[in-house]
Amino acid sequence: MKRRVATAGAALCVAAMLAGTVPAAANAAPSAIEELAALNPGTTTTELSRDLAQYAKSKNISVSQATNEVLAEARSSQLSANSAKLSASKDAGLSLNSSSGSGSTVVLGSAARRGDIFISPASTLFVEHGHTGIYYTTSVVVEAPGGDKLSRAVATSTYRVGSGSIKQYISATTTQRESAANLAYGSLRGKEYNFNFAFNRNAYGTKMNCSQLVWAAYLRTTGLDLDGNGGTGVYPYNIRDHSRTVTYQTL
Repeated sequence: MKRRVATAGAALCVAAMLAGTVPAAANAAPSAIEELAALNPGTTTTELSRDLAQYAKSKNISVSQATNEVLAEARSSQLSANSAKLSASKDAGLSLNSSSGSGSTVVLGSAARRGDIFISPASTLFVEHGHTGIYYTTSVVVEAPGGDKLSRAVATSTYRVGSGSIKQYISATTTQRESAANLAYGSLRGKEYNFNFAFNRNAYGTKMNCSQLVWAAYLRTTGLDLDGNGGTGVYPYNIRDHSRTVTYQTL
């Protein structure tokens, strides 16, 4: 996800803005698909309706069932991200009303090995999902930063992330980890950003978001599917919670 730290006040402003996108029935609660779009900022209900119809057909279920399933995953992702943000705030001795939002920012720094990953508390348009990237070398990460920026490689000596960010290694061979790192650098840089996390399990997409990029790097080189819950979308905290990812440092 795009790396933006939201304060509680700003989050309330954006929540009001999102509420304003709901069709005009007086005080009507947002529909499931409108909520799904709000949880995946940058997507449209038209885009998601198309994806939901295709998914429902592939699973031989109703569109309503598909929508409930995909929305449940998006909600779960946000809950995981909010929990990580709250934990980081407490560990940093900050309140959620602090101007630092989820905590002060820190330099990411080096990894223990190539192919390691990081997970950081972060948001897109104040919707918490987290952010992730993969280490190409021990001091360079490949990431999809979001917005109008292309996926890129960036030095970690000056790259800042939120307090509570973690570094993880993948339980795989050195050759497998390095193959994933090489693919990320060689094939997954320079891609436009994919705002649709709800349906991002495309390892060869022309657009990539952060968790899609990390997931694709490992899937394409090792066959290892780092989507911890196997849903239609792979979110950053799905990767954190996979049985093959192991946390070795918390910032």
